[in-house]
Amino acid sequence: MKSRLFIPGPTPIPQAVQDAMAGPIVYHRGPDFPELLTGVVEDAKKLFPTQDELFLLSSSGSGVMEAAVVNTLSPGDRVIVAQAGNFGARWTDICNAYGIEVVSVDGEWGTSIGAERIAGELTADASIKAVLTTQSETSTGAMHDIPAIGQAVADHEALLIVDGISSVCAHPLDTAAYGVDVALTGSQKGLGLPPGLAVMTLSQRAAAAAENAKCPRFYFDISRYRASLSEGRGPSTLPVTLISGLRAALDLVENEGIAEVWNRHARQAGAVREAIWSIGLECFADSPSNALTAVSLPESIDGVELMQRLSQSYGAVIGGGLAHLRGRVVRISNLGFVTDDDIRFIVQALEETLAWMGYRFDRGSAIAAADKALG
Repeated sequence: MKSRLFIPGPTPIPQAVQDAMAGPIVYHRGPDFPELLTGVVEDAKKLFPTQDELFLLSSSGSGVMEAAVVNTLSPGDRVIVAQAGNFGARWTDICNAYGIEVVSVDGEWGTSIGAERIAGELTADASIKAVLTTQSETSTGAMHDIPAIGQAVADHEALLIVDGISSVCAHPLDTAAYGVDVALTGSQKGLGLPPGLAVMTLSQRAAAAAENAKCPRFYFDISRYRASLSEGRGPSTLPVTLISGLRAALDLVENEGIAEVWNRHARQAGAVREAIWSIGLECFADSPSNALTAVSLPESIDGVELMQRLSQSYGAVIGGGLAHLRGRVVRISNLGFVTDDDIRFIVQALEETLAWMGYRFDRGSAIAAADKALG
């Protein structure tokens, strides 16, 4: 049985991307690589969109989060971390590792951090060097209001650093319009590639901060990436196969149009939400992301068993709840190159599996609601 992914990373890999990665490997010191690298760097800017510097790093999402910290901050700096989930909390772990003092603005899992809370902390403490947060909190399916947070930060000197790892391609992350100084994403999310390639944008303010940042760094030293990129190279061996795949993924996005990519994610996420609401289930997140839907389950349904049965009976792989949400929540993702028929498939599979597990509802109502939302 074919496995079908409905998880927020890694996401399904389109055939065109598979084919590109299966082609002859490009020599990273050869004459063809500079055109490939610089072309990908420029076209990747359209995803956010941004006109800032953009760098490709050989790393996971957590690696590029660390790169954002070490290139803009120094030990002893005070920062605000706005967190309401597993991945927002990762900013705190990284900062702690480098001796950066964290002022936590915490929210319950499933909630979104209000910009007014961040503004209050910034007003109270003029020494804050940066605000670090997450646009789409993958662990809960919640969306933070980055435009509002950016407006709050704009009245102060602090940098705004945003983890867009699971939101880029599902939502705009317009760095100029939202006041974002550093934005991040990863290859295995909206871009439909295997893990291992990360993207970081850097505003002029962030680049200036990098000149004075004192955190130790070598592999993630962005000055080395900048110097190498001016020659169309990387500071060390870049994942050339992934970059070839990224070229194909960017072409797919270009053909569809980034605005339509955002619209597709909104339509499909809306269809999943309408489907679960129609059978009496609820979204876990107060303000849900268009990258995924976290579904709160009734006590009679064990999320782990639901996941296992979907996989065994349909080959459908969905995400489970993390930490204390294990068994209580499942996460259904439409991130990346997911089709409307894929959404119909997972909704139908979910309906049939829930019914088999004894959950009572009007059979057929979820797929009818999804069909209506998809149009």
